[in-house]
Amino acid sequence: MTSSNLKTSIRSFSIIIIAGLLASYSAIASPSKTTPTDRDTLPLEELRTFSEVFYHVKSSYVEEVDDRALINAAIEGMVSSLDPHSRYLDPTAFASFTADNNGEYAGLGLSFDDHPLGIKIRSVVKNSPADRKNLAQGMLVTKINNINIKDISSEDAYKLLKGMVGSQVKLTIQPPSIKSTDDSANKKAKLSTKDYVLTREIIIMPSVVSAILPNRVGYIAIDEFTKKTSAEFIEAMDNMTVLHPLNSLIIDLRNNLGGALETSIDISDLFIDSGVLLTSSGRASDANEIYHATPFAPYSDLKVTILINAYTASSSEILAAALQDHKKATLLGDISYGKGSIQTVYLLRQASGLKLTTAKYFSPNGNEIQGVGIKPDVKFQTDGLVNNQEEPLLDDLELLQAFNLVQTIEK
Repeated sequence: MTSSNLKTSIRSFSIIIIAGLLASYSAIASPSKTTPTDRDTLPLEELRTFSEVFYHVKSSYVEEVDDRALINAAIEGMVSSLDPHSRYLDPTAFASFTADNNGEYAGLGLSFDDHPLGIKIRSVVKNSPADRKNLAQGMLVTKINNINIKDISSEDAYKLLKGMVGSQVKLTIQPPSIKSTDDSANKKAKLSTKDYVLTREIIIMPSVVSAILPNRVGYIAIDEFTKKTSAEFIEAMDNMTVLHPLNSLIIDLRNNLGGALETSIDISDLFIDSGVLLTSSGRASDANEIYHATPFAPYSDLKVTILINAYTASSSEILAAALQDHKKATLLGDISYGKGSIQTVYLLRQASGLKLTTAKYFSPNGNEIQGVGIKPDVKFQTDGLVNNQEEPLLDDLELLQAFNLVQTIEK
């Protein structure tokens, strides 16, 4: 294509973009306004600048660039510039986001903790590909598809584990006793590494783990809030109380980065029988909501301690703040993350999506959470604590402090 033809093509393309923007804008503009103000008018000069940049990239960049890739990059840049939580989701990312929100993904059935040599298996989903290969807690994954994951970020390592249903992935695993980061110290241990080839499949990830601690203290850890978490939470409570009622309950929200907003509100409602659970405020009329408790609150009389830390965020903070403000729980830990904004997900063309911050939310007492976090009632103080119970879970000294604390609460 000649330079003249390219310019003509780009100019036509730019006119289409501007026309499309004008049409989209007029569709959402208020029909009551007859005279547009500067604020209501599209910045045509900036749109012309955009078309100029597009022209120079298309005509002069060192390598040929696909039109769709450029447009998608422009959209991604526009959205990501708003705040850290707004994102444009291409079809692949949108499918992954939807699966995670439903508590499903195509993977191996493993969760991990970081380790200097790779990633250490924290838990294995029952009847998953990992379970059928007899992978177990404490095993150390050092390579994924022959890639040494010691040399890449944890996020990139986790991405390598997910993929299409039916595809295979090879894990190289060392015994769980390996601790040294010195390669020479691990030469003998490397001789005992073993490769496992696993086939990815749809994994139904439980978001709730529960146990009964000594003295009839219930323990529920919520890893994330999916659409299924409310049902899982109630099932866990039912299972723990099938023979005898609980004396008290510990809810563990440490490292829970959030998830489905409605789920955290539903669980809050199980403990609170009246009043406000959450308020939200935004520019759009439907972003301004007041969520009220319903009279059905089967756990309203239970003594509750909630564990939070710096990675307790978003929906986790909604649950913690609601129970704290209504004096239904004592919060133990560190100041939470401070993500007090709500993202609305819009389905776009070609199976892509937009996750856009549309509102901020506030605790029942009107406290802002965004950028502030939630202050615990009691801070972690584990010095001198010793687990004298015959319960391995209480080797976690923060959980042990919660166990001691919850039994001192008066109702």
